Amino acid sequence: MIKVTPEIDREKISAVCQRLGIRAEENALCYFIYVDGELGGICLFKLIQGGGRIIALRNTPEVADRDALIIGGRACLDFIERMSGNDAYFEEDDEDTAKRLGFNEKEGRLYLNLVGYFGTCCGCNKK
Repeated sequence: MIKVTPEIDREKISAVCQRLGIRAEENALCYFIYVDGELGGICLFKLIQGGGRIIALRNTPEVADRDALIIGGRACLDFIERMSGNDAYFEEDDEDTAKRLGFNEKEGRLYLNLVGYFGTCCGCNKK
């Protein structure tokens, strides 16, 4: 079973980031991705005006489950869309996962417009 949970303990986040070689940006938000009860991945992201940036989305060495990353990435995108806006940028060095999430290159960056991404009707759920 895959479970995505927000993590706020900065020491835990820092330890996982250090272990995975991720530069933890100050004030970044985080989801831990669990696969069958074991920490299997991390999604580190920041809200920006009009949207958000996915800084890191990767598995732990013990769990190589790309589907878990997709679920974690979609949870992150849902949070970005609900809290900040429609523009999402993918900064992790994993173009395959980005493409599976729906990102495409735009002006040299991996970008996703979240309007309608979750099946909303482009305006009926105005913020």
